[in-house]
Amino acid sequence: MNKLQNKSALITGASSGIGKAMALSLASRGCNLYLLARREGMLKLTEKEILDLYPTTKIHLIVSDVLDPALPSKLAALTGEKVDILINNAGLALGKDRVEESSLQDWDAMIGTNITANFRLVHLVLPWMLKSGEGDIINLCSVAGHYTYSGGAVYCATKHAVKAFTRVLREETCGKNIRVMQISPGMVDTEFSKVRFKGDESSADAVYSHMTPLHGEDIARMMTFMLEQPRHVVIDEIITMPTDQGSPTTVSRKSV
Repeated sequence: MNKLQNKSALITGASSGIGKAMALSLASRGCNLYLLARREGMLKLTEKEILDLYPTTKIHLIVSDVLDPALPSKLAALTGEKVDILINNAGLALGKDRVEESSLQDWDAMIGTNITANFRLVHLVLPWMLKSGEGDIINLCSVAGHYTYSGGAVYCATKHAVKAFTRVLREETCGKNIRVMQISPGMVDTEFSKVRFKGDESSADAVYSHMTPLHGEDIARMMTFMLEQPRHVVIDEIITMPTDQGSPTTVSRKSV
């Protein structure tokens, strides 16, 4: 088993959902945490929850947008250019309109967060990992990186880009003790759908109605499993969906 105690982990989108669940999971393994998110209040609640359970955890909060131009220098100073684990979790979908009816502003937000910020964080921390001779990167992809569906053109395209980038990164770092991995979940009951439908809770709730979705803790458990494998083992990718989901558009819903 690859022991995670005293490893430093940078988690983006750490204030809720999968990011928060992963922060709790790594805290239970004795990791030092750098938690990045935009919402300071939510981030502080995550910190409190972790410290209530694991009071010796070292936590550094970074309140920032992942696209903030000042973020790289801030992270370099805060971490001392030493990050053992990068959980590239921040991402979003906006809208489910057809291409001709969709918002260019939504396109820019999805491309910026899902692609540009993800790639830039890897570009930042990878040299630090190469210098230290060890590191683990997990990129949060999606089943939308493998399948497409109507109303998801740009979101699917961004996740296909993450999948391609991760695969190339795995090739380029082969033999350098850098493990590059990705996880591609299906339906996970987080704030994802609420964000996608811009706060419309009825539309968000309908996504998971009459079926049992995955939860952030399920994805965190799988990512922790990936990290805890012996260093000669790399889990290239986990594709995971709820039992009630067969594809992005095939969902079994119980009658009421």
